[in-house]
Amino acid sequence: MGVDALLGEQTRSHEDLDFLIEKASSERLVTAIRERGFIDVHTNDHTPWNFVMGTPNGKNFDFNVLERAADGDYTYGEADKPIPVTAAAIDCTGTIAGRSVRCPTPEFQIDSHTGYTVKETDIHDVTLLSEKFDLLLHPEQLAYLAEHPRGLAIITGTSISAGVSPPC
Repeated sequence: MGVDALLGEQTRSHEDLDFLIEKASSERLVTAIRERGFIDVHTNDHTPWNFVMGTPNGKNFDFNVLERAADGDYTYGEADKPIPVTAAAIDCTGTIAGRSVRCPTPEFQIDSHTGYTVKETDIHDVTLLSEKFDLLLHPEQLAYLAEHPRGLAIITGTSISAGVSPPC
């Protein structure tokens, strides 16, 4: 829903709600929500830095664990090949149902939808961000679009939108 927050409207249905959490707080958070009835939801991409928990009635929450570095930025992923995440990349503001919420930047959202087998919903999200904020998509995202034509306004790696400034 961070994408929808940046776009200012819900653009598709969601299976879960994504959260970025700090590693230093993750164990405490998991313990607290388990005490409130949350259960592990097993997914094919479950890792120590990305896991889903949910309620018995199917409300799922996707947790992405960031580890704070000494310089105030973060890392995400495996310890032997962490992905750097700047504090600025996750310090943006969007709107959900008229409420201002913190979310990652449009650039971060596009960048974070790489390095795995993307799904149609991922391409939907990054394409809308690319169009609204005049941002380029990554080669693997463009390859997906070339293999699955959708009649979208992405041409040879560039966006043809009017270019709207990100809200951050």
